[in-house]
Formats: sequence, C-alpha cells, structure tokens
Amino acid sequence: MVAFEDAYFSQRLGEEADWKVLAGYRIFNWTATEAFHPADVVNSRNFDSNVENLEKKGELTLELERTLEDGSLNFYYWPRFEEPDYPGKESRLGSGIDLERPVWIDQGDATSNQNWGVQYGARFQYTLDDADFSFHYLNHIDRNFPVVGTHNHLTVGTVTTPLELRFRPYFFRVSQMGGTLVYNYQGLQFKVEAAHRNFEQKVQIFDVGNQGLRQPDDHSEVALGLEYGLSHESSGAESTLLLEYQTMFGVSQARAEEMSVFQNDVLLAWRYAFNDTMGKELFLSFIFDIEREHEFLYNLSYQQRLSDVWKYKTGVRIYDAPKKKTTAQGLELLDKANHAFFNLIRYF
Repeated sequence: MVAFEDAYFSQRLGEEADWKVLAGYRIFNWTATEAFHPADVVNSRNFDSNVENLEKKGELTLELERTLEDGSLNFYYWPRFEEPDYPGKESRLGSGIDLERPVWIDQGDATSNQNWGVQYGARFQYTLDDADFSFHYLNHIDRNFPVVGTHNHLTVGTVTTPLELRFRPYFFRVSQMGGTLVYNYQGLQFKVEAAHRNFEQKVQIFDVGNQGLRQPDDHSEVALGLEYGLSHESSGAESTLLLEYQTMFGVSQARAEEMSVFQNDVLLAWRYAFNDTMGKELFLSFIFDIEREHEFLYNLSYQQRLSDVWKYKTGVRIYDAPKKKTTAQGLELLDKANHAFFNLIRYF
C-alpha cells in the first residue's frame, strides 16, 4: 500500500500574503524533545519502527494559517482517519498475533471501521525573546493509546469471556490540550512538552493482553528536557548532549505501564555532527525506567548523504527488559528484539 507523507497544495492569500491555505497530506512535527513526544500526536504511526521515534504517516489535511509578526495561528480540519501500521506476528517487534483492522469508537459506535469523519484542531506558536512556545487544542480520533481486544464479550458475575478470538485495536475520540516550550540560556536549552487528554466515549473492551475489561482513561503526559551544544573548533564539528524525562499523571502506575512504553523514563544521549558537506552524524542514546527495574534501550546509529538524492543510515538497537510478571508491559514487550539495521533512502 502507498502511504503519502508530504504531498499538498498551498496558496498565500491577502494583500500582505499573511494568510495561507493548504490542502493535502502532511507530516506534522509538534514536538520539542528527542525521544518523548506528548504533544506530537496528529499523525498515525508505523509501530514497526523505533519506539521512541515512530515513523509517521501523512495525514489528509485542510489548513488555514495566519502569519503573525513573531509567530503563527493555525486551524486544521482532518476528514480521514489514517490507520496506523502494526507489526505482524512474524516481526521482531510484534506481539505474536496479526491484528484485525482497527475500529474507531465515535458517538458510542463500537463497530465502525470507516475512515472518514470529523477531526479538527488549532495551534498557536510564538517567539518571545529567548523562548519559543506553542499551545494546541485537538478533537480527533486518538491512535496512540488504543485498547487491543474485542467489544464482543459476555460477563457473568465477575468473569468476562470474549465471544470471538479475533482481536483488533480500538481507537477513541479524544479532546487534547497541550503545548511546548523551548528556552535558550547561554547555550543551554530548557524544554517542556505536555498534553492532557479527555476521552469522550467509555466503551468497555475485553483487553487481550490483560484478560479483563478496559476503557481509555483520561490522563496527562509531561516531558522535560535539557540540551547543551559544544563546538569543536579544530574540526568544525559539534556535539550535543541530551537529557530528557517523561512521566504520566491521572492513572495508576499499573495502568500507565499498560498504556505507554515510556511512563517514567529517562533519556541520555549524545549527537556528534561532523558539519561537513555529506551531513555525517553519529548518535548514541540510552533510555531507562527509573521506577521499573531492569528496563533498558540502547541505540547507536550513523548516517550520511551519498549524493543530493541518496542517503543511508545504519546502526544497532538493543532491548533489555525481561518480563517481571505474567503479562509483559511497556518495554518488556520488546525484550530481546535486538537488531542491526541498514537503511538506504532515495529522495525525490
């Protein structure tokens, strides 16, 4: 299947060209951080990719932008729900089963897999002295916190039994408010990214992983970050040191572990940019959970251009998170999915 990323038409309007209308498929980047992205939720993801930076699919978008002196105000309408891509049962990142087509929970309907509907939002961005900040509001079908299972179930007393053995992701309509802040101070960047989500429907789904009834829970996510750049004058290269932390509020620790791979995690990372004509870059990162014992993700990668249209990226990823209870949670789902990779990219 062909998936569009950025393919759109845009036109400036007004005497001062301070309005812009855009229509087509877009990749949005609403994040301020390297690995944890509470606010960056517009696009559907390819879940068969790097868990801290999942690949995005283009979202069919109608956008109206008002350019301001030091910022912008954007209004969005998304008429189509783009389906995320999930790893198959044979994938090293998969769960051992092939999921059925997703179902969208909207206005209490638990059977719709139609991809068309109403989604909308707005975002305000502004630069004030050394600070860049943004605020957004979304009302859309969330695709980052699905409940995987079936709505066809029977409950007798305290025992719930699924009435079918086909399992699918269920996505719910959500209202989200959030934003980002990046503040620069003497070469050091302070970063904050946050989002709060209120789910509008509370349909009970039999969760195949936890063998019980689940529904989406209102919650908040907050990510904090520090970034410091060092110049190497002798070579012209530059190093960047990164420290980030993400946590979740509004749900129990056990429920947070079910919902997210990163619910109380820290990133330590180093990027070395050669700053040459081929764009060579080396990146080393380490993610660990500060509350759950023995959950580590190691990543080493290198990338560079081969020409104006060709680029490659190679590296190694190690997941070290053995299962501690009967059901794997969070990063435990990827334990021992270690691999080396080589990607060759052609730009058009």
